[in-house]
Amino acid sequence: MRRLTLLFLTALLAATAVPPSAEAAKRGQCLLRKSGPQCYLWTGKVTFIADGDTVYVDVDGDGSRRRVPIRITGLQAMEQTTYTSRASARRGECHAVEATARLDQLLKAGKYKVRLYAQDPASRSGKRLRRSVAVRVNRRWNDVARVLITEGHGLWLPNHREFAWNRDYSILQLRAQRAQLNLWDADYCGFGPAEGAQIRLLVNWDADGDDNLDPNGEWVRITNPDPVNPLPLGGWWLRDSALRRIVLPDYATVPPGGHITIYDGIGDDNESEFYWGLQQPAFENVTRDERGMGDGAYLFDPQGDLRASQIYPCREGCADPASGSLAIGAKYRGRESVQITNNGALPIDLEPYRLVSKPYSYAFAPNSVVQPGETMRVRLYEGDDEDQPLTRYWATNGPILNNGGDVVQLRRFDDVLLTCTAWGSRSC
Repeated sequence: MRRLTLLFLTALLAATAVPPSAEAAKRGQCLLRKSGPQCYLWTGKVTFIADGDTVYVDVDGDGSRRRVPIRITGLQAMEQTTYTSRASARRGECHAVEATARLDQLLKAGKYKVRLYAQDPASRSGKRLRRSVAVRVNRRWNDVARVLITEGHGLWLPNHREFAWNRDYSILQLRAQRAQLNLWDADYCGFGPAEGAQIRLLVNWDADGDDNLDPNGEWVRITNPDPVNPLPLGGWWLRDSALRRIVLPDYATVPPGGHITIYDGIGDDNESEFYWGLQQPAFENVTRDERGMGDGAYLFDPQGDLRASQIYPCREGCADPASGSLAIGAKYRGRESVQITNNGALPIDLEPYRLVSKPYSYAFAPNSVVQPGETMRVRLYEGDDEDQPLTRYWATNGPILNNGGDVVQLRRFDDVLLTCTAWGSRSC
């Protein structure tokens, strides 16, 4: 089959995007289990594998005999640039061709016969229909996205409409990350810049109030813990689980022991602050309901190695060494403040945590260390004063703590709750 260019593939998407009707679909469990959310179900045969997360399917009973483009639910493979059925001719970013080859291998084992699942038959990603794809091998149906995420061939891509897979896929991604499989192997693509450097990344995924009104309320902080060597980041790129990405300029450098911050919205770059230029926030908020939403921030070096990331929320293996050592209190009448006391035996840096009093939050700067027996006080509504080692200032537009009842939590950036305090009509 001749090589398909991006332009031709786009035209093909438009010409073939005829959705199978809901009336022609059966119903079944979304997750190949005996219980759980119900999905619409179609069968068909894959006729072309575009890349690691897109296939074309001749859907049984469709009648049109036209190939339907399918965007695989919950899976984000790295970007391919040359689309062809000839494996040797495929090209793309590091990990892209490997993901396509693994998907091809899975589908070939089931003779390319598939089941397609959707909670909403109208669910789309652009011109493509969004569907979970399963292939039958040895009399067992296998979810191809589940396999690719488990093996580290792709990122978890959360979705509000097709949410049945969110919780499972986020856990599988965390396991692949901890096992350093494929995408999570920091030198998979070869020896890269600043090889072996320790990099810390935190993503503030929930702005105060309405995220859509304050894109710069979402940000990513990249910290260089090395006390001697700077960390050059020119040409490195940051992305969320969708296709959005920002490429850092040549002069971007994290000084020894310092950090830079990348804001979602619009602003003027300088040596320590960079702006993505987005009109809307990039990162999904956590939902603690059946949708199981979350997201991640991912930092790649120029050759395509994933060098630092944060996935949220944490849903497995979420124990924190500071758990039980920190106590929190609040002064909610008069001059408001929050106090965090270290009751443990070791110093604790509060940088990985943030204070949350919905809809407001406060992020600690790097090196916010509280020694055993010490108390850090965070004073509200005093944003012009300079921070001191054990006194910090949370800039608010006025009092935010409800005297009649409220909650203040100390949470990790991956949404793990460390401790909280509540009063009045509220409880932790």
